[in-house]
Amino acid sequence: MRPPEPCLVLDGSARVGVRVGVLRDGRWSGEGVAAEGALEATFACAETALLHAGLTLADIRSFVVCVGPGSILGIRVAALAARAWATLEPRPIFVWESLATVAHATLGAGQPRPFVVALESRLKRWNTLVVPAAGAFELPAELEPEQVRALGLPVVSTAESASALFPGAQVVPTPWAALPSLFATTDLLRAEAKPEALNPAATYATWDGERHRGPA
Repeated sequence: MRPPEPCLVLDGSARVGVRVGVLRDGRWSGEGVAAEGALEATFACAETALLHAGLTLADIRSFVVCVGPGSILGIRVAALAARAWATLEPRPIFVWESLATVAHATLGAGQPRPFVVALESRLKRWNTLVVPAAGAFELPAELEPEQVRALGLPVVSTAESASALFPGAQVVPTPWAALPSLFATTDLLRAEAKPEALNPAATYATWDGERHRGPA
Protein backbone atom coordinates (compact mmCIF):
# COMPACT_ATOMS: atom_id res chain seq x y z
CA MET A 1 0.00 0.00 0.00
CA ARG A 2 1.32 3.41 -0.93
CA PRO A 3 0.08 6.28 1.29
CA PRO A 4 -0.91 9.57 -0.34
CA GLU A 5 2.20 11.71 -0.80
CA PRO A 6 3.80 13.86 0.44
CA CYS A 7 3.60 11.71 3.57
CA LEU A 8 5.06 12.40 7.02
CA VAL A 9 6.49 9.21 8.56
CA LEU A 10 7.16 9.08 12.31
CA ASP A 11 9.09 6.43 14.24
CA GLY A 12 9.48 6.84 17.99
CA SER A 13 9.69 3.11 18.69
CA ALA A 14 13.46 2.90 19.22
CA ARG A 15 14.80 2.55 22.73
CA VAL A 16 16.78 5.73 22.09
CA GLY A 17 16.06 8.42 19.52
CA VAL A 18 13.40 9.52 17.04
CA ARG A 19 13.18 9.51 13.24
CA VAL A 20 10.81 11.53 11.07
CA GLY A 21 10.84 11.56 7.28
CA VAL A 22 8.95 13.09 4.39
CA LEU A 23 8.09 10.48 1.77
CA ARG A 24 7.58 11.92 -1.70
CA ASP A 25 7.84 10.26 -5.14
CA GLY A 26 8.67 6.97 -3.45
CA ARG A 27 11.78 8.24 -1.62
CA TRP A 28 12.85 10.29 1.37
CA SER A 29 12.89 13.97 0.43
CA GLY A 30 13.60 15.18 3.96
CA GLU A 31 14.56 13.61 7.27
CA GLY A 32 14.92 14.61 10.90
CA VAL A 33 16.86 12.39 13.32
CA ALA A 34 17.57 12.94 17.00
CA ALA A 35 19.13 10.95 19.83
CA GLU A 36 16.94 12.64 22.44
CA GLY A 37 13.69 11.21 23.79
CA ALA A 38 10.38 11.46 21.98
CA LEU A 39 8.96 14.21 24.18
CA GLU A 40 11.93 16.44 23.45
CA ALA A 41 12.57 15.57 19.81
CA THR A 42 9.48 14.46 17.86
CA PHE A 43 8.20 17.89 16.86
CA ALA A 44 11.70 19.25 16.21
CA CYS A 45 12.45 16.25 13.94
CA ALA A 46 9.20 16.83 12.05
CA GLU A 47 10.11 20.49 11.57
CA THR A 48 13.59 19.53 10.31
CA ALA A 49 12.22 16.91 7.89
CA LEU A 50 9.70 19.35 6.45
CA LEU A 51 12.35 22.06 6.11
CA HIS A 52 14.69 19.71 4.21
CA ALA A 53 11.83 18.69 1.94
CA GLY A 54 10.89 22.32 1.26
CA LEU A 55 7.36 21.72 2.57
CA THR A 56 5.07 22.79 5.37
CA LEU A 57 2.67 20.70 7.41
CA ALA A 58 -0.17 21.98 5.21
CA ASP A 59 1.43 20.21 2.21
CA ILE A 60 1.33 16.77 3.88
CA ARG A 61 -1.36 14.45 2.52
CA SER A 62 -1.04 11.54 4.99
CA PHE A 63 0.75 10.37 8.12
CA VAL A 64 2.43 7.03 8.84
CA VAL A 65 3.33 5.96 12.38
CA CYS A 66 5.28 2.97 13.72
CA VAL A 67 3.19 1.33 16.46
CA GLY A 68 5.95 -0.97 17.67
CA PRO A 69 6.71 -3.03 19.51
CA GLY A 70 9.18 -0.66 21.10
CA SER A 71 9.26 2.40 23.33
CA ILE A 72 5.68 2.88 24.54
CA LEU A 73 6.27 6.57 25.30
CA GLY A 74 7.94 7.25 21.95
CA ILE A 75 5.21 5.48 20.01
CA ARG A 76 2.44 7.29 21.87
CA VAL A 77 4.04 10.69 21.33
CA ALA A 78 4.34 10.01 17.58
CA ALA A 79 0.77 8.67 17.41
CA LEU A 80 -0.66 11.63 19.31
CA ALA A 81 1.22 14.06 17.08
CA ALA A 82 -0.20 12.45 13.93
CA ARG A 83 -3.71 12.37 15.41
CA ALA A 84 -3.49 16.03 16.39
CA TRP A 85 -2.28 17.12 12.96
CA ALA A 86 -4.94 15.00 11.24
CA THR A 87 -7.57 16.68 13.40
CA LEU A 88 -6.49 20.15 12.30
CA GLU A 89 -6.94 19.11 8.67
CA PRO A 90 -8.43 15.66 7.96
CA ARG A 91 -5.81 13.41 6.41
CA PRO A 92 -5.48 9.61 6.58
CA ILE A 93 -3.18 7.91 9.09
CA PHE A 94 -1.47 4.58 8.43
CA VAL A 95 0.57 2.39 10.77
CA TRP A 96 3.30 -0.23 10.48
CA GLU A 97 4.87 -2.70 12.91
CA SER A 98 8.60 -2.94 13.56
CA LEU A 99 8.93 -6.74 13.72
CA ALA A 100 7.22 -7.26 10.37
CA THR A 101 9.33 -4.50 8.83
CA VAL A 102 12.58 -6.22 9.84
CA ALA A 103 11.16 -9.53 8.55
CA HIS A 104 10.25 -8.10 5.12
CA ALA A 105 13.59 -6.29 4.81
CA THR A 106 15.47 -9.48 5.74
CA LEU A 107 13.53 -11.53 3.19
CA GLY A 108 14.27 -8.88 0.57
CA ALA A 109 17.97 -9.17 1.36
CA GLY A 110 17.85 -12.89 0.56
CA GLN A 111 17.56 -14.52 3.99
CA PRO A 112 16.03 -18.00 3.54
CA ARG A 113 13.01 -19.09 5.56
CA PRO A 114 12.41 -20.04 8.30
CA PHE A 115 13.86 -17.57 10.82
CA VAL A 116 12.78 -15.50 13.78
CA VAL A 117 13.05 -11.73 14.22
CA ALA A 118 13.92 -10.79 17.81
CA LEU A 119 13.90 -7.21 19.12
CA GLU A 120 14.71 -6.17 22.68
CA SER A 121 11.70 -5.70 24.94
CA ARG A 122 11.19 -5.02 28.65
CA LEU A 123 12.58 -6.95 31.62
CA LYS A 124 15.23 -8.66 29.46
CA ARG A 125 12.58 -10.28 27.27
CA TRP A 126 12.50 -10.21 23.48
CA ASN A 127 9.68 -9.31 21.09
CA THR A 128 9.70 -12.05 18.47
CA LEU A 129 8.12 -12.81 15.11
CA VAL A 130 8.50 -16.21 13.45
CA VAL A 131 8.79 -16.23 9.67
CA PRO A 132 7.85 -19.86 8.89
CA ALA A 133 9.12 -22.02 6.06
CA ALA A 134 6.07 -21.01 3.99
CA GLY A 135 3.01 -18.82 4.33
CA ALA A 136 2.12 -15.82 6.47
CA PHE A 137 4.14 -14.63 9.45
CA GLU A 138 3.08 -16.00 12.81
CA LEU A 139 1.66 -13.79 15.55
CA PRO A 140 4.26 -11.87 17.58
CA ALA A 141 5.19 -13.03 21.07
CA GLU A 142 7.22 -11.62 23.96
CA LEU A 143 9.67 -14.34 25.05
CA GLU A 144 12.47 -15.03 27.48
CA PRO A 145 15.87 -15.57 25.81
CA GLU A 146 15.75 -19.32 26.49
CA GLN A 147 12.36 -19.50 24.78
CA VAL A 148 13.77 -17.77 21.70
CA ARG A 149 16.64 -20.26 21.60
CA ALA A 150 14.18 -23.15 22.01
CA LEU A 151 12.51 -22.20 18.72
CA GLY A 152 15.54 -23.65 16.99
CA LEU A 153 15.54 -21.00 14.27
CA PRO A 154 18.15 -18.56 12.91
CA VAL A 155 17.76 -15.25 14.76
CA VAL A 156 17.70 -11.86 13.02
CA SER A 157 17.87 -8.70 15.12
CA THR A 158 18.73 -5.01 14.95
CA ALA A 159 20.18 -5.19 18.48
CA GLU A 160 23.93 -5.76 18.90
CA SER A 161 23.21 -7.53 22.19
CA ALA A 162 21.48 -10.35 20.29
CA SER A 163 24.86 -11.79 19.30
CA ALA A 164 25.77 -12.54 22.91
CA LEU A 165 22.45 -14.24 23.71
CA PHE A 166 21.69 -16.10 20.50
CA PRO A 167 24.65 -17.93 18.92
CA GLY A 168 24.94 -17.17 15.23
CA ALA A 169 22.41 -14.32 15.35
CA GLN A 170 22.46 -12.03 12.32
CA VAL A 171 22.52 -8.37 13.35
CA VAL A 172 21.00 -6.18 10.62
CA PRO A 173 20.57 -2.40 10.28
CA THR A 174 17.33 -0.76 11.31
CA PRO A 175 15.34 -0.83 8.04
CA TRP A 176 14.46 2.88 7.92
CA ALA A 177 16.19 3.39 4.56
CA ALA A 178 14.13 0.59 3.02
CA LEU A 179 10.74 1.85 4.23
CA PRO A 180 9.72 3.69 1.01
CA SER A 181 10.23 0.50 -0.99
CA LEU A 182 8.63 -1.74 1.65
CA PHE A 183 5.54 0.48 1.90
CA ALA A 184 5.07 0.25 -1.86
CA THR A 185 5.70 -3.48 -2.31
CA THR A 186 4.44 -5.26 0.85
CA ASP A 187 1.37 -5.37 3.09
CA LEU A 188 3.11 -3.55 5.95
CA LEU A 189 0.73 -0.59 6.09
CA ARG A 190 -2.83 -0.52 7.34
CA ALA A 191 -5.16 2.43 7.80
CA GLU A 192 -5.70 3.38 11.45
CA ALA A 193 -7.52 6.59 12.38
CA LYS A 194 -6.47 6.45 16.05
CA PRO A 195 -3.12 4.64 16.29
CA GLU A 196 -1.95 3.28 19.63
CA ALA A 197 1.18 1.47 20.78
CA LEU A 198 1.06 -2.30 20.57
CA ASN A 199 0.43 -3.90 23.95
CA PRO A 200 2.32 -7.20 24.18
CA ALA A 201 0.39 -8.35 27.23
CA ALA A 202 -2.96 -7.89 25.49
CA THR A 203 -2.33 -8.71 21.85
CA TYR A 204 0.64 -11.04 21.57
CA ALA A 205 0.46 -14.77 21.11
CA THR A 206 1.22 -17.02 24.09
CA TRP A 207 4.38 -19.03 23.55
CA ASP A 208 3.63 -22.74 23.40
CA GLY A 209 7.13 -24.15 23.14
CA GLU A 210 6.56 -25.59 19.67
CA ARG A 211 9.72 -25.80 17.62
CA HIS A 212 9.72 -24.24 14.16
CA ARG A 213 12.67 -25.94 12.51
CA GLY A 214 12.64 -26.15 8.74
CA PRO A 215 12.69 -29.42 6.84
CA ALA A 216 15.72 -31.56 7.56
